[in-house]
Amino acid sequence: MANNILEMKNITKEFFGNVVLKGVNLEIQKGEVHILAGENGAGKSTLMKILSGAYKLDSGEIILNNEKLEHLTPISALKKGISVIYQEFNLIPYLSIFENIFLGKEYKKGLKIDTKREIQEAQILMKKVGLEVKATTLVHELSVAQKQLVEIVKAISNEVKILVLDEPTASITDKETKLLFSIIKDLKKENIGIIYISHRMDEFFEIGDRCTVMRDGSYIGTVNICDTNEAEITKMLVGRDVEFQRLHNEVVDYSKKVLTVKNLFYKKLLKDINFDLYKGEILGFAGLVGSGRTEIAKCIISDYKKTSGEIFFNDEEMSSRLDKNIENGIVYLSEDRKDEGLILMHNIVENINLPNLKQVANPFINTIMMSKKSKQYVKDLNIKGGSINQNVVNLSGGNQQKVVIAKWLYSNASIYIFDEPTRGIDVGAREEIYNIMYNLITEGASIILISSDLVEIQKMSDRILVMKEGQISSIIKNSDSLTQEQIMESAL
Repeated sequence: MANNILEMKNITKEFFGNVVLKGVNLEIQKGEVHILAGENGAGKSTLMKILSGAYKLDSGEIILNNEKLEHLTPISALKKGISVIYQEFNLIPYLSIFENIFLGKEYKKGLKIDTKREIQEAQILMKKVGLEVKATTLVHELSVAQKQLVEIVKAISNEVKILVLDEPTASITDKETKLLFSIIKDLKKENIGIIYISHRMDEFFEIGDRCTVMRDGSYIGTVNICDTNEAEITKMLVGRDVEFQRLHNEVVDYSKKVLTVKNLFYKKLLKDINFDLYKGEILGFAGLVGSGRTEIAKCIISDYKKTSGEIFFNDEEMSSRLDKNIENGIVYLSEDRKDEGLILMHNIVENINLPNLKQVANPFINTIMMSKKSKQYVKDLNIKGGSINQNVVNLSGGNQQKVVIAKWLYSNASIYIFDEPTRGIDVGAREEIYNIMYNLITEGASIILISSDLVEIQKMSDRILVMKEGQISSIIKNSDSLTQEQIMESAL
């Protein structure tokens, strides 16, 4: 098409005989936000790494502004105006903002770097995206949202033609998301083609113009956002209909308390927290980012040392030792799976078995049992990784999350604390994780579910504990008549 700024035609890629992209097509028009959607492992990241020059394609062609691009490298892709902002930012934390922006393309004054000019230019670019800090600020001092804006400034400083945003709202607040969307709309006016990767369906309709869906490494189709709906896109994503009905829990027993938190205080972040968790219950924790939800979870497991208060597990006061609480059957699935949930450079077998070594040692570690157990969890949880010996760093986000879940399922715990379990995970993998949670409660476990996704909270929770500024604002009995507005009113 005449209006296309980018065409990727019949892109094919395989790794060690495993075909991960099978003739994929993608067309981006000038000044459009093009949603790239697909389940975890569908091939989205591989396709974008080919576009950025990080991977070489096996066959197919890439055409930018009617020019065929061959032998792309990360440097040549940047020079052509292709910038990718990944979920894990590509910034140097102990350099300043302006140094990160101009790294590799410094302004020179004779033989020296023209620092004064770089600071001035950086400040102009930062103002354009609403980043209101000094250009000399070190990157490690910035919030996640501010780091994202630095990445955008880096991109537009390169005279960007194609901007790829990978899960840009996964770790920022609603207010910061609105700012990001405003910046995206301004970039559209400059005829920049934007590829927007997200699993949040509401964002498709708020910011997108068209949507291309991938599944299992194949191109499924492209639709105009104004001509489609959530049900149609969901069916394209997973190849089946997915229903978003509320879970009706038949196994919760409100006569049996498994966890009691009394008068919990933690520094200045938690104030007088009181609640109970019942056998077979899913207790949802809602609230804005920074309201204290994760701090409660970490105090319960004794990762954080409470300032005062009491926590009882099955009527006995809990240990102040994290390892002891894990042994007793209380486990925490961190929202930060890469830093706190996994050892990325170890394989699936090692990650699943690491917290469960006592079960595979008698007295020496039984590697055959480790492999057998791992294979069973890979099968049961539908973990797509090619081999149990694959390092988890090479898995998609959804499959990494399933490995975290597998290691704690192996522990056969009594209480599972899921902290943002489906952040950055596609709709199909979400349903699989919801099914795992339901199976856990039917087998007698109890769950605390911390989530910023109110649809998820409403779908899965029996009761909803709403946090506001380190305090419990309300505890609401979930029902079909409960609305997101009611939950948000309590949070605000």
